[in-house]
Amino acid sequence: MEASPFALALLDAAIGPDICFVHLAAVVPVLAAIHGSVITVLRIGATTAVLSAIACGISGDWGAAHSRAALGAIVLVTLCSAWAARRRLRTVHRLSAVETVAEAAQNVILQVPPPRVGRVNAAASYVSAARAADIGGDFYAVEPIRGGVRAIIGDVQGKGLEAVRTAATVLASFREAAATTGDLETVGRRVECALNRRREGEEFVTAVLAELRDDGTLLTLNYGHPAPLLIRRDRAGEFLEPPTPALPLGMGAVLGESAAPALGRTRLGGRDRILFYTDGLSEARDAGGTFYAVENGIGLLAHDGLDHGLDLLRASLHQHVRGELQDDSALLLLELAPLPGATPGATPGATPGATPEATPESRRPEAVLRFPEGHPDRGGIPAAGPSPLPVFMEGGPDCGVCPARACPSRSS
Repeated sequence: MEASPFALALLDAAIGPDICFVHLAAVVPVLAAIHGSVITVLRIGATTAVLSAIACGISGDWGAAHSRAALGAIVLVTLCSAWAARRRLRTVHRLSAVETVAEAAQNVILQVPPPRVGRVNAAASYVSAARAADIGGDFYAVEPIRGGVRAIIGDVQGKGLEAVRTAATVLASFREAAATTGDLETVGRRVECALNRRREGEEFVTAVLAELRDDGTLLTLNYGHPAPLLIRRDRAGEFLEPPTPALPLGMGAVLGESAAPALGRTRLGGRDRILFYTDGLSEARDAGGTFYAVENGIGLLAHDGLDHGLDLLRASLHQHVRGELQDDSALLLLELAPLPGATPGATPGATPGATPEATPESRRPEAVLRFPEGHPDRGGIPAAGPSPLPVFMEGGPDCGVCPARACPSRSS
């Protein structure tokens, strides 16, 4: 770019005084302002002005009005280009700061799940449909508990910052309740109470809460969300439809009633996997309006690595859509690892000749998560500190401000 004025000056010298090409170098500072710094623009403009003055002196046109006008145009264009470059750099710096904040927010809201907790392996993937955005209204979380993990995946109605705030509220209440609450139903009630307390409109959230224990027991609560896909180690798949339909989280406050979902129970064996996803996957369409078939992921997700399986599923989704996604998409994949030395396909947690209830504690795998003394999940020990977003206890005084009149958390 900086050699352009010299190239035009050499072209002038080769052709002669009939045509003055060096004046065309006035566009070079404009082009330099697109990517260069202010100093670079001024340096190119000064070089262009000097070469133009020399060319005018050699050709004898220094006194001509058009030569002085051309020289003045070069100076004016250079100053304007330097101002534009300065504005561009300030905008770039602001965008860089915003991206840094967005990345920090993503790390807080969408924390990377632990790759291994006890016998449970986990992997997650998230893609936002918004350009230049890393987070949206879809969310997931995995929290370790004694003897397994609790997980949530959900989709906030709406988009934009309000959806992000709602997602942050749900995740904060889930993380608090998952580690301190005895059963999954109570976790769901506390999440809904927290959402109702902070609602500013008619937002609601579809979600699936799950608890996967080291013995292979999978418990699910489905709040109007797409059914998870269970993938057996022999590549047989099934959708875990809820026993009875239930309202999304927060919808009870809108309708003035609330009905807790029925608890689903499934048994997993070693190397069985469960895929939780949002409607960004199940409702993705191709040009002809055909929805993506989630069952296509059965063969893709049966590969060895969880992350590799999610990458293959993402590639299959983009191939189906053949373009940008129109909605956020979150994927969460859990796997129950086999017991050390266990026979493939054996009942999880069982030992030869013994029922799961009779299995001695000493035969548990060493990978089982063990909490230190004082951890709230050891039972009967209060949490060490408050949640970043406090959770309102069911049946407490805060239930009086909850708009869901028939909330099961209320005391009779």
